Amino acid sequence: MAADNLRILHCLRDGALIAEVAAGFGAFGFEAAHTIALASPDVSYDKSVLRANNLTVARDFPVFGGSAGPGKLIAIGNALASYDLVVTYGWDAINVAMAHKVFGQHLKLPPLVHHEQGSAGFLGKEKGFKRKLLRRIALSSAHSLVTGAPAIGDFARRHWSVAAPRIAHIQPGIDLKRFRPSAKPDALPGLVKRSAEHWIGANLSVDTAASASKLVQSLQDLPRDWHLVLTTEQTSTEEIRSLAEGLEVSHRVHVLDRLADEAKAMALFDIYVELAGPFEAAPRTLQAMAAATAVIRRGKADLTSALDDLIEDKAARRALAASNRQQALAQFDKAVSARALGSLYQAAIAG
Repeated sequence: MAADNLRILHCLRDGALIAEVAAGFGAFGFEAAHTIALASPDVSYDKSVLRANNLTVARDFPVFGGSAGPGKLIAIGNALASYDLVVTYGWDAINVAMAHKVFGQHLKLPPLVHHEQGSAGFLGKEKGFKRKLLRRIALSSAHSLVTGAPAIGDFARRHWSVAAPRIAHIQPGIDLKRFRPSAKPDALPGLVKRSAEHWIGANLSVDTAASASKLVQSLQDLPRDWHLVLTTEQTSTEEIRSLAEGLEVSHRVHVLDRLADEAKAMALFDIYVELAGPFEAAPRTLQAMAAATAVIRRGKADLTSALDDLIEDKAARRALAASNRQQALAQFDKAVSARALGSLYQAAIAG
């Protein structure tokens, strides 16, 4: 089949993921017609995203969310047969992978690539025996499993029996070239960075609240010109604010409900602390790296000590920042991720 006639089906939980998935289609290195299948017919989506990326939605595709018996699986399998590649995303599309496993040979189905980006609650959701067994069966016929989190790759190898050569570590596509190594002092809404100040940035969520509290506590022992800037979305900040007031560092703790345009503001941080867990994608960390910011990665046993080292050694901080930017643009930009995915998809199609 000619490359420009390739048909690729993407099976997603909901319409909110369409823009993220479609971000790198144009940089795959080959032309293809991309079709979106959603877990249920009542899922909403932004039609402008479809038009902007020349996508279509498979309106008659079988519902693949929820439980699935033989009838549902055979219906899904039949719906896959007209494509050259099937791409599934997360647990919500596991029934598609299961249909591919059960009926793949009989229906001569195309190859399947599965994406698993994880979440804060990943480990809790995946620890059950039944879920592990379903994953192991469904993914056994997948050409590859793609993830941006090495911890998920390790988990898949140990608990889902996905062999290491079938695991591809590819970060979700982010346009990192937009991020510059400098920013205006007022790039954050409602906050201006004074010339004598240094900022530590981090993202606050329900799952990172405990680590964020440790950062607030560490301010007591850090130089007074160092401030903490926490960004959050739909997370209560009352506990953090109360802690800062109790420690008398509230004037050095700033909590924002949004980061505005990250590309214009991220370089305001002198140090960025990654608080997300190992089973989560951490796009803000990659953005900070691209903005030439020194990053303290998750897993540091002594966060305060790691901060002290970077704060005291300005030359080391600057060297790390420069190295981070070079690495981010060379390895994690959306164009790089798209090319890697394109090569993987082509290899799967070629067999």
